[in-house]
This record gives sequence, structure tokens and C-alpha cells, in this order.
Amino acid sequence: LFEPHFKRNFIHIRDVARAFLHGIAQFETMRDRPYNLGLSDANLSKWELCERIQAQLPDFAFLEAPIGEDPDKRDYIVSNARIEGTGFRPAYHLDAGIAELIKGYRMLRNSRYSNV
Repeated sequence: LFEPHFKRNFIHIRDVARAFLHGIAQFETMRDRPYNLGLSDANLSKWELCERIQAQLPDFAFLEAPIGEDPDKRDYIVSNARIEGTGFRPAYHLDAGIAELIKGYRMLRNSRYSNV
């Protein structure tokens, strides 16, 4: 990991789609304002995310890269208070999304049509 202390926020793609539908349904009250979209409990460093992955996949190994640097020096600590104030709540927790990705990668690896 390059500069693993930088913070990022995460959200499931299905929740992104749900947020679009929510915005369409609430168009008149939400119009003309920007909204952040993320998991309120998922403002994690890249290192912390790897630890969450490793909790589900104990053989997952990760190291800090001693060379190079992340070109994006910003932390993305997201407040979702505004969109949550409209009634939107994410339905997919980070750990469930990680489990889903692990399952998907295992399915791809076992596919006779895969070249990975």
C-alpha cells in the first residue's frame, strides 16, 4: 500500500443506485444541493480497510510500500448527514460488501472460462 494512512470512504454500488432512486423520488426537496454518499462508519484508512479484509480472509497479506507515493494526498472523510437527513440510509454494510467481493473472486477463480 502506498501511504496507507490516507482516509477513504466506501459504499456498495447497490446503495449508490438506491441513492439515485431516492434522489429522483425526493427531487423537489433535494434539488440544487450537493450530497455526499458513503457509509458513515466507513471513513477508514487504506490500512484499516486491509485489516477489515484480512478479518474475513486471514491469508490476505498486505504491506506498506517503502517506495513511491500516492498522487492523491487528500483524505476523504465524508459526512453523510445531509443525505441521511432526507431519509436515505445505506442498506449494505462494509463487511457484507467485502464478503460479497471475496465470494465473487472465488467464483471467478473457479470458472472454467476464466483466464485469471
